[in-house]
Amino acid sequence: MKKNKYSYMNPVVKNIVFIDGIPRAGKLMTGAIVSSFNRMESIEIGENFEHFLPALKFKKCTYDYAKSYLCNYINQLIYDKMISRNANFRPSDRTGIPNYFNPKIYKSRLKMPEGDLVLKKIKEKKPILLFITHDVMANYSVFLKLNLNAKFIQLFRNPIDLVYSWYKRGLGDRWGKDPRMFTLLLKKHKKSYPWYLYNLPKNFIKMNNCERCIYYVILLTKKIIKEYKKINNKKKIYLTTYEKITEDSHKELIKISRYLNTNFSKRTIKFIKKEKLPKKNKNKDHIYKLNFIKNRVGPKVFKQLILFTKKYNENVFGLIK
Repeated sequence: MKKNKYSYMNPVVKNIVFIDGIPRAGKLMTGAIVSSFNRMESIEIGENFEHFLPALKFKKCTYDYAKSYLCNYINQLIYDKMISRNANFRPSDRTGIPNYFNPKIYKSRLKMPEGDLVLKKIKEKKPILLFITHDVMANYSVFLKLNLNAKFIQLFRNPIDLVYSWYKRGLGDRWGKDPRMFTLLLKKHKKSYPWYLYNLPKNFIKMNNCERCIYYVILLTKKIIKEYKKINNKKKIYLTTYEKITEDSHKELIKISRYLNTNFSKRTIKFIKKEKLPKKNKNKDHIYKLNFIKNRVGPKVFKQLILFTKKYNENVFGLIK
């Protein structure tokens, strides 16, 4: 008997944006400002994309099912947003409506009637659906096979900052132990690891927390670089850095708004100031973090971090000219 194939309906929203990067790269900070641009919807965490791409990579599900599910998810999400269904009103969350540049929009939508009128509004308003994602670019060739029309803002950050932040968050040791870590896990030798550690190095068990943070940061970043270099048409990916966003804020954010075919709203400048941007160069901060890391890792691992950071400082691994 021939297997049935899943079908799909194309997303009714034509403008989809991902702000992607590895953990602690500054995605939520960037997203908070970008979501203040004209026509932007409030931030959504794109966990469904994060979970499906590794599943497709490891052949745990089919492309037709993933495409059907994700298109349906996008359509339901934008429909619900237009009537403020399932809206997050937590004031302490960056993704919360109180932290959106115009919360009154979502409050007024509570009165909108359901039905075809909602679809008409989507067509008229041309909203931009904004997702924050972890490590989607590490599986970008898989994403492309889904043929979803979307733009990416790919965020990089100095490896020293990343490792320090990962260590402070315990990200070298929490996988499989902390239920608040929502990254998909793989089982290796009766232990759980994040999905991207499918090739477990022999000495991984002997690494301490800080050494594992260095390993994770380098591994994930290299995967993203490899995927980016394979892309023929890079028009749908905008590369930027945490440093550009925080130190040359106005100029870089204007470039991003133009790339997204929108512009600053009346409140964007206020949101930039809310994030306390721009910040001064943090060279002294880097010296402190570097010494902090050096005192917690072996010399070989520390050397790997230094060499990797040097490559980052060379036009972001040579990716940004």
